[in-house]
Amino acid sequence: MSFVDLTEFSVFSVNIKSMRFLKTSWRNLMMANYEVDKNHLLNYLPRGCELDLYKGKALVSVVAFEFNHTCIAGIPIPIYRKFPEINLRFYVKRIVDGKCRRGVVFIKEIIPHKLPAWIARTVFKENFYVLPVKFEMTQSTVKYEWGAGNVLAGVFEGELHDWKKGSEEEFIGNNFWAYKNVGNKKTLEFEVTHRVWKMRELSKLEVSFDFTSLYGDEFAKAIKNQGGKPTSVFYVDGSQVEVTLPRQVLLHDDH
Repeated sequence: MSFVDLTEFSVFSVNIKSMRFLKTSWRNLMMANYEVDKNHLLNYLPRGCELDLYKGKALVSVVAFEFNHTCIAGIPIPIYRKFPEINLRFYVKRIVDGKCRRGVVFIKEIIPHKLPAWIARTVFKENFYVLPVKFEMTQSTVKYEWGAGNVLAGVFEGELHDWKKGSEEEFIGNNFWAYKNVGNKKTLEFEVTHRVWKMRELSKLEVSFDFTSLYGDEFAKAIKNQGGKPTSVFYVDGSQVEVTLPRQVLLHDDH
């Protein structure tokens, strides 16, 4: 496989060829993870990718985090430098030159502001929606609230530590690629670079999502049919992040 390079692009008259297009900081992540019927995810699977399973299980994650100090092509986004996001994602992999690229596919992303959502839809072709989102954190607690009564919250336990090798937490949190279906035949690929993150356990969890209103009946059923309860919920510190401009994956049958 090879690529069609789509990095010939300019925003606000700035040419960004060969640049990391998005530079930002993703901080204070909370990850609530669910087993889902893997056949349901096939409807969202980008061409050229395959599902990445953890011990035979297909997982989806509701991930809440803070965007901080976001720059597009080196230019700070005006006004909206810091805001929370909630996304639903699942896990895929793609083999390139004999090496495995483990990545994520975003089903839906929710932020509280229209301008960053428009930029993300326009440039990254992602499914961004605008809803009220609130974030609160103290020395001992962390909490996200969004939409009509959706809550993800917990109390910190212990200190930050490295991923346990082979754990579900490492599988969920240690990905460096993202993929997106565009139309029926195109797949876009993004590279995401950041330091290896650290995690922290949570107790006294408050996990309340209306999957039906957020993601539709079929997705809600696919999660409910596998038990409907999180397989894990944890906190991740996050870091500075850089994301490339999307590149179209050129598959053999596209010639």
